[in-house]
Amino acid sequence: MLFKMILDGSGEDERPIVRGFLKYLIAGFSVGLLVGAVGLFMVIAAFGNLKLDMPILFIAAMMLQFGPIGGLVGVGIYLSRITERSRTDDEDDGPSGGTKVRVEAGASAHQAPPRLQAAAAS
Repeated sequence: MLFKMILDGSGEDERPIVRGFLKYLIAGFSVGLLVGAVGLFMVIAAFGNLKLDMPILFIAAMMLQFGPIGGLVGVGIYLSRITERSRTDDEDDGPSGGTKVRVEAGASAHQAPPRLQAAAAS
């Protein structure tokens, strides 16, 4: 329902982008659930000799916590694939800060400390 509303709200030129976004969101969520299930299996295998009386709610929470993280990773991968990174912009060149002060190599404001000389032995 929510995905249909997102697709209906997008324009014709935005539909492929939105479809890819939702596809990567679902795929990332699925991979996150798979990672959660593998992690749960590893925990149960590691503590196989212990008597674990875990409620099913805890097992579901262990698996489901990886789903949204996987969805965010999937969306990040998709967005990094569709964005263009051109280096023709002048904004990325040089330091930022907005100051264009000329550096002069003249006399410095600080004087050099006096040099100490060894006392002559008489």
